[in-house]
Amino acid sequence: MKKSSKILLWVIVVLVITVAVLAWLNGRSVGQLDPATLVIKEQGQEVGSITLEEITQLGGEEFSVVLRSSGADPRENQYTGLPLLEVIEAVQPGLVTEDSVVSVLASDGFATSFGGEEMVEPEHIYLVWLMDGKPLGTKANGGTGPLLVIPRQHEFGQFWCKYAVEVDVR
Repeated sequence: MKKSSKILLWVIVVLVITVAVLAWLNGRSVGQLDPATLVIKEQGQEVGSITLEEITQLGGEEFSVVLRSSGADPRENQYTGLPLLEVIEAVQPGLVTEDSVVSVLASDGFATSFGGEEMVEPEHIYLVWLMDGKPLGTKANGGTGPLLVIPRQHEFGQFWCKYAVEVDVR
């Protein structure tokens, strides 16, 4: 085997090990978050948190959304929630601007991001806790919550974030 091939092989092995270790560390830190609490961060630094009980005290509105996903028939459900912006504002007013990028992290490691313009758009990015009048349930019991982020104006569900536990505004 040539020397350059051996070096390339070692670089690949080191990269694979690095990715595995980082994924494990991320999974551990996300798994330690209380799934009934949404942590709010600015530039990766925690600025506050809000519990599901506190979120529900902010109010809530009902709306219907049809979830279209590949491999399943479209289904319409009634959700109860609030614009995610209102929840963030309750923790840290003025944090989100039109120039912001808001990332939502789930307890299973999934993450999705929205631009500030999407966040301030009326009736778009919602944090929900009820579906058809019932709690969303946790991943352990086959649910999609207890908190779920839904971009209402996206036709498909690839930007939905089940098991939402953290919001980072950059």
